[in-house]
Amino acid sequence: MNLHAVRPPTWLRWVAVAVVAGGIFFASVLDSPSSGLAALGPFETFGMDKWLHALAYAGLAGTLASALAPGRSPAVTAALAGLLAVGYGVGIEFVQAPLAERSFSVADMVADAVGAGVAVLGWRVLVGLVNRSSSERGAEREV
Repeated sequence: MNLHAVRPPTWLRWVAVAVVAGGIFFASVLDSPSSGLAALGPFETFGMDKWLHALAYAGLAGTLASALAPGRSPAVTAALAGLLAVGYGVGIEFVQAPLAERSFSVADMVADAVGAGVAVLGWRVLVGLVNRSSSERGAEREV
């Protein structure tokens, strides 16, 4: 299968990044805090808000990796996507600090970093598997 034939154009990937980043900004700064969240998330471990942070920043890191990928090695792409997603999360916390209904939270930044880290690690593994599969199929055709 030719992956380039099904890959969205670069401009559309950046639109996806903007939509995800905008959604995070809206939920983190403009929307009022939701008090209706369950106290604990899955497996009754961390607060539901930490799971949502991790999920949101995993989505941001994943869309960033897709947008940054053309012309870069997978390792560089994963590192850049992770750093940009975590940087965005840290920036959002500083924006929240002076807001009356919000607060600055290092725990939220940790959840953001965990979500972004899991996403870029998964993206890197997936790209490696796809590249390996493509090269194996190419070697079979040459034989």
